[in-house]
Amino acid sequence: MDTTVETKARRIPVIQTGHALESLRDSGHSLPTALGEVVDNSIEAKANRINILLEEEVHKGKKRVHRISVIDDGTGMDPETLHNYPVIGYSTRYMRTDTIGKYGVGAKLAALNFGRRIDVWSRTSAKSPWLHVHFDLDEALKDEAQGKEAGVDAPETETVPPEFADKLPSGAGTLVVWSRVDRLEEGRLAASFDELRLELQKELARIFRYFISGGIKIDVNGDELMAHDPLMRLAGSWSDYVLTRHLSGEKRSRSKLADVKHFESILIGEDALPVNGCKAKLTVTLYPPEIVRTRGKGGDPLAKELRVPENQGAISFVRKSREVSYTNVPRILPLGVQDPDRFIGIEVSFSPDLDDYFGIRNVKRGVEPHGQLRDAIREKLKRYIPEARRKIEEIWGAASRETQETIGEHAPLLEAVKEVDMTMPKSRVEEAAPPFVVEEALKELAQDLGKTGADEQAKYVEQLKELPFVLESVDFPGNMFMSTQHLAGKVIIRLNTRHPFYREMWEPLKEIATRDAGSVSGDEAVKAARRTIEALTLLLVAYGKAESMHPTPSDQYGELTQYWGQFLSTLLHKVKNVL
Repeated sequence: MDTTVETKARRIPVIQTGHALESLRDSGHSLPTALGEVVDNSIEAKANRINILLEEEVHKGKKRVHRISVIDDGTGMDPETLHNYPVIGYSTRYMRTDTIGKYGVGAKLAALNFGRRIDVWSRTSAKSPWLHVHFDLDEALKDEAQGKEAGVDAPETETVPPEFADKLPSGAGTLVVWSRVDRLEEGRLAASFDELRLELQKELARIFRYFISGGIKIDVNGDELMAHDPLMRLAGSWSDYVLTRHLSGEKRSRSKLADVKHFESILIGEDALPVNGCKAKLTVTLYPPEIVRTRGKGGDPLAKELRVPENQGAISFVRKSREVSYTNVPRILPLGVQDPDRFIGIEVSFSPDLDDYFGIRNVKRGVEPHGQLRDAIREKLKRYIPEARRKIEEIWGAASRETQETIGEHAPLLEAVKEVDMTMPKSRVEEAAPPFVVEEALKELAQDLGKTGADEQAKYVEQLKELPFVLESVDFPGNMFMSTQHLAGKVIIRLNTRHPFYREMWEPLKEIATRDAGSVSGDEAVKAARRTIEALTLLLVAYGKAESMHPTPSDQYGELTQYWGQFLSTLLHKVKNVL
């Protein structure tokens, strides 16, 4: 017999189910994105409460999550829908654009990504029995090895395991159980069970924030989630709770915290993104001043609790009110991602009609806007992001002036300069100001610094009496970067904290200089160094330009520049490592 002809004549399956599913276990899900697929189904089934339970055990001396269950009070599944639940490619909403799901693969691949068995119980009313189906990957592999077709048996009436009895809804609902979980041992995705649970809570609170804010309740191991809004627009969200507790000094849980206040972000821009006649919208916000606070606090304990650092440059992509990605998109922010961007919320919301433009895959993970859509987002961000960055600088500047953070910031250097000045040429100022004039000038400076009391001013004047140079950073209107007064051999210099040179170079460098070396990233240091070189270069160019405004600059300023260079050289040589 011709075996070649026989092989050609015999029809074989295009997929070896068990082996294919073994390979598809590596679908790249994180635990939050995987469970998000199950929560999607619950929401589509009109559930009002969704309970997620992670169960821990010790296996071979190591802790691990061995079973995960999701219980909802949705409409439940009829026998045919339940029978097809584990079937990859089956969906009652297949390829629709008016629902969250459409491919029929998300929840199945998500389950197999972590466990080797799926069990589902469902009923459509309180009077209906609980029906059960399951799919076991090891059973499928065994069937195929014996020449049988791997599949799913028809639903059967079966009592829900007793350990879930007190968690089931009184009416319709569904219980999904992932068992023989083999990829969640301690130290794999998280250092501990608690860390894994907290990360899951945080991610789901952000992914489903609009549903939670709308009243749908989701809890993980008994903890009800609060909506986490990276734009900080939703009232009653995680940021409101944390800030209310922080500012009130209360340490109580949210259930016992009276009157959670809403701290709404500042709307920078909200714009339609016209793409192929479909709906998409860009929203950019700036976090409230209570979060932006002062420079250098974007990574302190409060900022971390508010999840501010992870927001730096991230864009939230929201498909039909459900976040499908929260990530940085390369080369889409003007001048790249910068440190202040952690205080800027960016959201792009869209309808499923635009899935192709956003690069949505068959599992709702990852977004990559394409073509005209990417260009449209980038163009609008060119306008909104610089505006938000300017407002952040304004908030920082106002806070610095209000708290008088700049008072005395130059004192250590001025003490060192005092010693060096003794060896330098003396002032040529002809008119010697009497002591009371110098004292009045210093009192005036004290007032500029917010020192209003007579005793406070007198103490300040006494501290500065012996210094040849007085330098303070103060707030004054106009375009001047610095002003000088020459009084009886004393030079009083005011730096304008409103001036861009101070805001863009002085303050950022000062903030980095006051931090521990280990807390400054290489990227921050390089950016600061580059901006410093730019600012110093522009300082010299601006000085040259200013000289050119005189008809005979060489005659007028030649000696000035010579002395400036000479004194700068002396001071740099003798004043080192003071700060």
